[in-house]
Amino acid sequence: MAERTFTEEQIQSLLRRATELHIQDQGDKPGLTLTDLEHIAADAGIPPHYLRAAVHEADHRVSPRATEGHTKTHVFAERIVDGELDDEEWEQVVHRLRKAYTNDMAEAYGMTGIYGRGITETLGKTREWRHTSSLGVVTTVTIRSAGGKQHINFQRRVGLGSPRAEGWGYGGLLALLAGAVSGGVMSSVLALFMVFFAVLFVAAPGIEYLDRRWRDRILREMNEVADDICEMVRDPEPLPEAAAVEAAGVLDLESEAAPVTESSASRTRTRA
Repeated sequence: MAERTFTEEQIQSLLRRATELHIQDQGDKPGLTLTDLEHIAADAGIPPHYLRAAVHEADHRVSPRATEGHTKTHVFAERIVDGELDDEEWEQVVHRLRKAYTNDMAEAYGMTGIYGRGITETLGKTREWRHTSSLGVVTTVTIRSAGGKQHINFQRRVGLGSPRAEGWGYGGLLALLAGAVSGGVMSSVLALFMVFFAVLFVAAPGIEYLDRRWRDRILREMNEVADDICEMVRDPEPLPEAAAVEAAGVLDLESEAAPVTESSASRTRTRA
């Protein structure tokens, strides 16, 4: 007997009903946990990391077009948030970036400008901060305001090539040095080649692995800084109309109550 198949519409309906039944089963337990949602997503064929990305976007109120990742030479994170960037917010952003990527030692050794606390540039509604570390890592943050949105582009140049290219390149230099030393000590060309290839095929994959781990760590740190920047530059959401009216009413009542209190206090002092 052939296994029953369901259409896309039936799948959505069944999953919706299964979720309702699951919630009813939980009794008074409010909502679903992230693990519950991951199980539901897995049943629908959605990888868990997409669900976690959706939760992250909802928590930080960033655009679903926010992206992050690697190129051969850079790691990057991009965000889009509502609002317009003002001078005070930009000052907070620069302070956060300097706290994350600069140190006093650079200035102590006379390194200023792009190698010290970084430099800022403004062109119209676009602002940019750039910095280069002592290891040659170039950090660039650009915020462009357009159409009521703030487009944040955050990138760091972390290498001259891909991890694999750098692994074999630096591994080759290390192997050549080891081979030359061994060949000189043993006065043997054969020893030189044997040591060279032995070190190369051990060092190159190791360097590539460590380079990838290092780039992943840098990307995680960048995401934390990018999320902090989003919180700094995002304009506060306007109060709903009913809440605004209620707040205005409370202020009016407080302003009317103040003279009455003062008058009552004056009568009390007079009677005393």
